[in-house]
Amino acid sequence: MERQMIKILQVLDRASGYCPLGYISLHTNIAEPLKLLEALEKEGYVSRGECDSWSPTNYPPFEITAKACQELRQIEANVLRIPLSVVAEKLAE
Repeated sequence: MERQMIKILQVLDRASGYCPLGYISLHTNIAEPLKLLEALEKEGYVSRGECDSWSPTNYPPFEITAKACQELRQIEANVLRIPLSVVAEKLAE
């Protein structure tokens, strides 16, 4: 999974609800997240909400799915696994 996709999933996870594109763009620093969101939606990692009539862009909001939450936890757990020998070596420097 691309780094930008992981950033999007992390933002949606923290938001705990549907988020518009502007919010996602602001919190990920990705100027045009729609194509990435559509790819994530195709894989079942995000779901699309109903578009509100007041939305100036007329784009639907997106929300993270349970499948993506589980995958995100696994990715984050794998990143956090640093061998103690590496930590000890860095502390000794």
